[in-house]
Amino acid sequence: MLLPKVLPAGDLLHRVVPHLYPRRDVNGSGHLLQAHRRAVEPVSVSPDSPWVNLGGVPVKLLEFEPALQEILERAGTPGARPLGVCSANLDHIRHFGQGSRWIGTLDQPAPVEWLTLIDGAPLATEARRLTSRTWPRLAGSDLVSPLLDGAARRGLSVGFLGGSEETQELIKGKLATERPDLVVAGWWSPGRDTLGDRMASAELAAEISAAAPDILVVGLGKPRQELWIAEYGHLTGAKVLLAFGAVVDFLAGHIRRAPAWVSSHSLEWAWRLMLEPKRLARRYLVEGPEAYAKLRSASGPLPRASRRGVEASHAPVVPEPVPSRAPGTFVQVTERADVAVVVVTYNNADDVGRLVSSLRGETTGQSIKVVVADNSPDDRTFRELQRHPDVAAVRTGGNLGYAGGINAALTIAGDAGSYLVLNPDLHVEPGAIAAMLKRMEGSGAGMVVPVLLDGDGSVYPSLRREPGVLRALGDAALGSHLKARPGWLSEMDFDPESYVHGHRVDWATGAALLIRADAAKAVGEWDEQFFLYSEETDYCHRMRDAGYSIWFEPAARMWHERGGSGTSPQLAALMSVNRVRYAAKYLGGSRVLAFRCAVLVSEVVRINKRGHRQAAWAVVNRSRWEKLPRAQWTVAGGS
Repeated sequence: MLLPKVLPAGDLLHRVVPHLYPRRDVNGSGHLLQAHRRAVEPVSVSPDSPWVNLGGVPVKLLEFEPALQEILERAGTPGARPLGVCSANLDHIRHFGQGSRWIGTLDQPAPVEWLTLIDGAPLATEARRLTSRTWPRLAGSDLVSPLLDGAARRGLSVGFLGGSEETQELIKGKLATERPDLVVAGWWSPGRDTLGDRMASAELAAEISAAAPDILVVGLGKPRQELWIAEYGHLTGAKVLLAFGAVVDFLAGHIRRAPAWVSSHSLEWAWRLMLEPKRLARRYLVEGPEAYAKLRSASGPLPRASRRGVEASHAPVVPEPVPSRAPGTFVQVTERADVAVVVVTYNNADDVGRLVSSLRGETTGQSIKVVVADNSPDDRTFRELQRHPDVAAVRTGGNLGYAGGINAALTIAGDAGSYLVLNPDLHVEPGAIAAMLKRMEGSGAGMVVPVLLDGDGSVYPSLRREPGVLRALGDAALGSHLKARPGWLSEMDFDPESYVHGHRVDWATGAALLIRADAAKAVGEWDEQFFLYSEETDYCHRMRDAGYSIWFEPAARMWHERGGSGTSPQLAALMSVNRVRYAAKYLGGSRVLAFRCAVLVSEVVRINKRGHRQAAWAVVNRSRWEKLPRAQWTVAGGS
């Protein structure tokens, strides 16, 4: 039988869905074919180099047998660092590649070392272009059977994490018949509530460790499986952890493998789409084009520093030794400390005592100094601070705002390895500062932010995306409704999974920010034109412009009362006006007007709620800006 001529995958996609898979780079520039051609010009990569960057993902180029041997040898090596293995396709690039939420999460120094192999046909094509050599696709579904056979021959035990209990029962039956010599250490089928809970995940890892598998097959779906392995894999005791996604369904026989001619013509995506259209249509037809554009525009040689997983331009600074002190006491401002805590107060007499007490518990393991700039109109807060003689407190002489108060505190904070900016109505859970410092050291980040908890223990969505016109419109129209909307329609990150795993962020609310000393020096003072609101957005923007990343650390938890600055129609107006100020500083041109209109829409649709009428008028009439809260000096400062 004659088969029809099969087009290359890229050409086929262009013919079938040209609006989704155009022959162009989707950067919104208009004449995109030329941009695409520029992106695919050959680059200088040695064909013998085993590492390349594919769409922002470090990938090791291996043939089939060497890959099997590397994995099996690691599984049989006692005391070795655990190895996480994943196969990269376009979906992997969407989650972990250039510009994605989880970029860099698997690439930094961590207890688990990662071996990322080529899966998808577009990645294999890109690797061939970069190295002038053909590399095989090493999908998890292709690797798992020979790996199980190799484990049986070597006497290695295997555990299975993921899939339903019914699916696992099917696999048990097949393994008993087809691989009777394979030693199975155990089966685990956790729910999402377990995987999303740090304590429950740690308990699950301990349970797996007790069963002592050499190899753990993890089929939790992407990106959850990689993120779980990155954080808890080393606690399982497994020497190799295979992030092989749907491989449990292949082993159980739920999913039929594509025929050889389909795979050989790069059409396995179409085969799977035909079998599971409801589940995979979005991945292949909506999210796939963007990932493909990243692959073509963000691939090339892999810097050696990236293979070590540390940001080359900002390697962690080794802290200088500091004098030891009695537990629970703070370092004086004249001495160097690991962390200088910077707090700005305004009528916080009832809050600061609890914050200071929680910080004393953090003095074990690192030296801390505490500096407070008091903007209060009376001396109640300052008198409360004087109950703590090892806290350096200064009255600013008026209300300088949050940015001005931070600048005032930093002028007297002195030498420190990093500076922790905290709201006065916070209290810090034990180990939070140490966890943030650990993340900063491991990632080379310029700033680290923690989890913020509301009074009822729920996680406050503190993580933010860079402001833009579409995000402002999305927030104006939907607010906190439809939280699952795309990231380009929301500045706030509502996704619960974002608050479970560490990752890079654009910025976060300014209640708690750990800033490395060299980054603070590079960024400079906080911009006092913002007074209150948007000052942290601006500071984080300048942090990123200076080349430093910002990381979220889920192991660091702080309780936040919120509303410590109070509420009023003027403050509501100031919040909206400062958003416009920020746009004017960074967007420029017609985008500022569009952003301002989006902010106005947000206020108009809420016009009947307190403060929004004043905010709408302030956005429309710039002359009202002069009447909004600003820095004021009322009394002479003192200490």
